[in-house]
Amino acid sequence: MLALLPLLAALAHGAVIAPRQTAAQVVRLSSVENVAVRSNGQILATNMNAATLYAVDPVAKTSSTALTVTGATGLSGIGEYAPDVFAVIGGKGIYKVDFTASPPKSSLIRTITEANNLNGLAVFDNSSVLVADAGKGVVYKFDVNTGNYAVVLQDATMAPSGGIPFGIDGIKYRDGVVWYTNIFKNSFHKVAVDPATAKPTGAYTTLWTNLMGDDLCFGPNGKIYVATNSKNSLVEVDPAVGKPTSVGSVTGSTSCAFGRTDKDANVAYVGAGQGVFAVTVKV
Repeated sequence: MLALLPLLAALAHGAVIAPRQTAAQVVRLSSVENVAVRSNGQILATNMNAATLYAVDPVAKTSSTALTVTGATGLSGIGEYAPDVFAVIGGKGIYKVDFTASPPKSSLIRTITEANNLNGLAVFDNSSVLVADAGKGVVYKFDVNTGNYAVVLQDATMAPSGGIPFGIDGIKYRDGVVWYTNIFKNSFHKVAVDPATAKPTGAYTTLWTNLMGDDLCFGPNGKIYVATNSKNSLVEVDPAVGKPTSVGSVTGSTSCAFGRTDKDANVAYVGAGQGVFAVTVKV
């Protein structure tokens, strides 16, 4: 959503929450869209305007090109569905990025030809991911082995609005619940789903409608963290309460992922307009 920041800022009239801390910049990169963390501690960062998947070393505070995803013109959502194997959105295509190979390689799994604007991605299980179509306001369940896919979630809370238009943005799944944002509606939602089919088993529930939300991540403390884009923060959400509390100030925050080593398990790495930042949270 980085390319939409000026418009987002103009359209956003949601709550402003005072931050607890200013995030520390890890590296400077232009327009980071989404982030994921490998088991070796390296951060992977995407950019919707480039097919380059960046590797960030949070200790050395350096960045390099991990690989170029052949066939893609830009990258957005990313998630690890098998050890060191990631699914990444590139336009209308879902790509496999395999770091178990040396050198790492990418390959197109399948194109979702009818897609309008794919953005968020959530790992569902070790053979499928959930892909949010912000332009259509639907969620596809996509099999990473066969390339088969189908719409499994669709609701008014996911519907696009605004001048782009753009709807459901960030999406994550855990323990039978899908959590998602609708960026132009300044809203955050959840829905219980079948753990095999990903189809809804309960009502679509709205948690707030007054704060912009982009992508999100799960913390080590059972909390959910949401990047607020033009609201320039990372907020913490207790799933039992569903209300946001700011934990860090990050200009143009788009996404987050937690560290995976003993030294940074309580550090949220936040993708943003000027690079990758670090916010330490209480565990």
